[in-house]
Amino acid sequence: MELTTQNNAKEHNNMRNITVCIVAVLTILIACSIAAAGETITICGTGDSQELLRSLARAYEKGHRGTSISVPDSIGSGGGVRETASGNCDLGRVARPLKKKEEKYNLSYKAFAISPVVFVVNPNVNVNSLTTDEINAIFSGKITMWNEVGGHKGRIYVANREPGDSSRSVLEKKMQGFKDIKDSVGKIIFSTPETTETIRQYKNTIGYTSFASATAAGLKVISRDGVAPSTENVRSGSYQTVSPFGIVWKGELKGLSKSFVDYLYSTEGKKIITQYGAVTAE
Repeated sequence: MELTTQNNAKEHNNMRNITVCIVAVLTILIACSIAAAGETITICGTGDSQELLRSLARAYEKGHRGTSISVPDSIGSGGGVRETASGNCDLGRVARPLKKKEEKYNLSYKAFAISPVVFVVNPNVNVNSLTTDEINAIFSGKITMWNEVGGHKGRIYVANREPGDSSRSVLEKKMQGFKDIKDSVGKIIFSTPETTETIRQYKNTIGYTSFASATAAGLKVISRDGVAPSTENVRSGSYQTVSPFGIVWKGELKGLSKSFVDYLYSTEGKKIITQYGAVTAE
């Protein structure tokens, strides 16, 4: 009888210890969950991936209640690099790899998508494809009317970008003749959101931007030399004017920043990326 009582007491103590351990573990897990749920990060930088990342952020927040991811208006790739290096932003969004002069910031870089750089027009323009020669002639002012390239009667208005812009740099490097245009016509615009809004607002306007930002703005994408900026053509190399969408950060990637970057490579994240006309990183 005494032995049975001792065994019962021992089992009771063991159960109590196990219960205490379980409660402790649950308390830690709940505390970590609450901490993670309360995190907020800011992702600043280029306008090329601005709307895409806003869409990704909203989808992430929906699946991770209590988190907050801010994607403020464009300050350019360079601005994103500088603000991340200074600690004013948790992550930076860029539409190009880091430049050599930016190596001094000791930032990490990772590409999460490839976006075609595309020529786009206001939806009222009834032209679906242009040749490289026609585009160069439009941007040099040699062609000024849409009916000269098979469209309706109407003057062509050009929305151009400043030298050094990510999309313009890609075109100058990879599109024959574009860099040789000495006196480009049209209005120079200094941000991607303003560019897409200008083309969306004004009829008969043509410009260039990332496929992702064109999709977000509802603009009409033009094929070049009969080649569409499709995923298949990008992956095969048939469509070569593309730019990488990347994320930069300083120090160790952790917490909500790490979780969101990981999300960019998830099945759900990749699905959203492709919906914006970008190609997911391998």
